[in-house]
Amino acid sequence: MLNSLIIAITFITIIPVPLRLIPEWNSRNLRYFCLMLPVTGIIFSLLWLMLFHVLAMIPTVSSILRGFMMMTFTLLLTGGLHLDGLMDTCDAIFSHRDRETRLKILSDTHAGSFAVMGCVVLIMAKTLLFSELLTFSVSISSLALIPVYSRLGMGVLLNNLPFAKSGGLAVMLGSSRNKRDNFTFLATFIALSIVSIKIIPAMIILCLASHVVICKKIFGGITGDLLGAFVEASEVIMLMGMVISGCI
Repeated sequence: MLNSLIIAITFITIIPVPLRLIPEWNSRNLRYFCLMLPVTGIIFSLLWLMLFHVLAMIPTVSSILRGFMMMTFTLLLTGGLHLDGLMDTCDAIFSHRDRETRLKILSDTHAGSFAVMGCVVLIMAKTLLFSELLTFSVSISSLALIPVYSRLGMGVLLNNLPFAKSGGLAVMLGSSRNKRDNFTFLATFIALSIVSIKIIPAMIILCLASHVVICKKIFGGITGDLLGAFVEASEVIMLMGMVISGCI
C-alpha cells in the first residue's frame, strides 16, 4: 500500500521523492494505486488551502490576479500532466473521426487547434472561478475536497472502465485493479459528501456519468489522457458549482 502511494505521488504530483524510495512499477506495487489516488488528493487539498488563505489575506491585489495565481499554482502541482490529457482529448473528440483515428490522435504529441482552445478555456475558467471564490465567503471544507473528489473519480474510472488500447499508461497503472475496491470508493464518497456542500457530490456524479459515456461511446474505454481530462474538467465543474451556490 505504501509503495502504491509513493508511485501515485511521484506520478501525478511534482513533489520530489528520493530515488531510493521509489519502488519498481510492477503489479504488486501497483495493487492499491487506484485507492491511493484520492489519498494524493489530500496533499493537493492542503496546498490549495494554504495558498487560498494567503491570497484571501491580500485584498489589495485584484481578484483576477489572485485567481490567476491560484490557477497557476494548481497547474504547477501536477506539472501540467492532466492539462496535457485534456488537450489531447479535445483534439481527439472534436476531430469527428472514427474511433481508431481518435485513439491515434490521443497518442499524438503535437497539439492541434482544438487542444489550444481547450487549454485557453480551462485556464480562463479556473482563473475566473478562483477569482470569484476569493471575493466572498466560501465553504473551506468543500474547496479543500475538490482535489480529493477529482482523484476519487479518477480512481473509479481506472478501476472499472475497459481499456481503450491494449497498451499504454492506463493499462500499466490499472494492471492490478480490483472490483472489490469499489466498496472503499463508495464509502469514501459518502464520507466526503457529509462534510461538503451538497452541490459538490452532485457535480462529481454528473461528471463521472458524462465521462463514462464519452469514454465508452467515443473511445471504447479509458486511457491515461482521458483520466487527466476528467480531473481538469471535473475540478472546473465543481468550482463552478461552488460559485453558483455562493451566488444564490
